[in-house]
Amino acid sequence: MARNDPAIFQEFQQALGARDPKTVTAYLTTMRDFVTWLAAQPGGTPFHLGLLTETAVRGYLDSLKQAGRAPRTRSKALSGLRRFCQWAMDEGYLRRNPARAMERPTVVAVAPTELSEKQRFVLKQLVEQHATRRFAAIFALGYWAGLRISEIATLRIDQCQVNQRAGSITLVDAKGGKTRTLDLHNLARRALYDYLFPEHPHERERDRESVYVFTSQRSGWLRQQGQPDHLSERGIEHLWMQVKRKGTHEEWQLIADVTFHDLRHDFAHRARAAGWSLEEIAVYAGHQTKDGAPAITTTVRYTLPSRKVLKERLSVLEG
Repeated sequence: MARNDPAIFQEFQQALGARDPKTVTAYLTTMRDFVTWLAAQPGGTPFHLGLLTETAVRGYLDSLKQAGRAPRTRSKALSGLRRFCQWAMDEGYLRRNPARAMERPTVVAVAPTELSEKQRFVLKQLVEQHATRRFAAIFALGYWAGLRISEIATLRIDQCQVNQRAGSITLVDAKGGKTRTLDLHNLARRALYDYLFPEHPHERERDRESVYVFTSQRSGWLRQQGQPDHLSERGIEHLWMQVKRKGTHEEWQLIADVTFHDLRHDFAHRARAAGWSLEEIAVYAGHQTKDGAPAITTTVRYTLPSRKVLKERLSVLEG
């Protein structure tokens, strides 16, 4: 929490509980921006919940549009406002949700990244040539299992059932509080097994006292402080950049803009190309509603044809 945040924001943050930290940050950022905008309006300060009216919400969203903010940004801001107002209603602080009546900006669905064959080749080559067993396992879980970076970072030893022939992992309280068990592709299973059970004990790259699969270099100190001692998401991103920079200039030109999260997008594209149904991809990727049904709308975005693919289609279009 920021020092100048209204006290009500702390209650809101606590109520969000185990939600994804990035989602919590996005909600709070929206509310701070709204309060800042409101303070510049007549009677807009000091902030109190009585100022949360349809007029104020609409004025704020209009200001974002006038400032040239993208529809996706404005849509996320509206989601944050709706979530805060709904919580305030549930707590009895508001009688109605002033953000519910607002129309969501139209956001054109953009296909998430699909890697080219050359990009896939370069990335797999660099991991095989330069990555440690630890990062090879991290990469495999992103590339061959489509895991979110947060799911990899917080994966626990007791959630892994891996041997020399088969492997599965159970993701507990993943994004949205969902739990799912995944059988692993053989290449993901092998990379994880080689990391967890090296031939020579002295080659272990993890702190054996930790409950997590991928441990921080400061794991001992973090445990003393009562903090989780797993490798952070930022740490994974740092390792990702280190491996990418091992490439030649030609290789770097191909993969410079590829993020670790793009591996998850590419997994969905490859699964679709391999004949998986949208329902199968949704369940495996963790795109499910609260009642466990596949959230096809989310999965469709992951499998939309990219601009690159459509451009290739144009080249074979006949008159």
